[in-house]
Amino acid sequence: MAIITFTSDFGFRDHYVAAVKAKIFQFNPSIKVVDISHEIDHFNIAHGAFVLGSVFRDFPKGTVHLVAINTQSKNKDRLVAVKMEEHFFVGADNGIFSLISEKMPIVVELIYDKTNITSFPERNILANTAVALASGASLYDQGKQLQEGLNKKLNRQTRVTKNKIEGHVAHKDIYGNLITNIDLDTFLSVRQDRKFYVNFGRESVERIYDTYSKVDEGDCIAIFNSMNLLEIAIVNGNGSELLGLDYDSPISIEFYPEV
Repeated sequence: MAIITFTSDFGFRDHYVAAVKAKIFQFNPSIKVVDISHEIDHFNIAHGAFVLGSVFRDFPKGTVHLVAINTQSKNKDRLVAVKMEEHFFVGADNGIFSLISEKMPIVVELIYDKTNITSFPERNILANTAVALASGASLYDQGKQLQEGLNKKLNRQTRVTKNKIEGHVAHKDIYGNLITNIDLDTFLSVRQDRKFYVNFGRESVERIYDTYSKVDEGDCIAIFNSMNLLEIAIVNGNGSELLGLDYDSPISIEFYPEV
């Protein structure tokens, strides 16, 4: 069965999500539409990229991902269809697709009647393209291939030395947990069985747990989550508020003895 995922910054207060889905079902009522999130921070490409990048690979290859985040920026970003890691993506070329994968994409600029463009391209253009791809149409039939590829933005990178890993908060989830860009493989390669301290704000911990249940309610915990990314949290509390940390806050791990 064809699958279209839908990610947006629309929220649920207005009719926008329903309007896009209604258009999809007008084209093909048998298509399955899966909502990833519609609570992306308004116009926040980094937030949208983290959420979509965290889950799109869990869907079957060939899934079409309709993305409606900051679609109509003042820069008038072109609308594109993208094939990347055997998945399809449809949305604005505003940098978001370059943030979710480092693999080489195939990019097509969508062809549509410019005189018929409205203030709602997600419904009037992107929905149609998503349905076409989910129904088996060729990517190349959707527009003109762009040899220059995607509009590129860069994620924050970790800085790694023999004795220290420096990273940042990459995402704050709904619970206030702070997910960093420090991954388990990097941690293990630098640690070499040494003692370490995880530093964040004015706090530090010297142990990383494998489950939240290992510490008491209200205590701070560092854990590698299901994505193998370092996460800082307050058990049954809002880590972001209580620790005074947010997106892009610095996080570091220092190792002793130094080598």
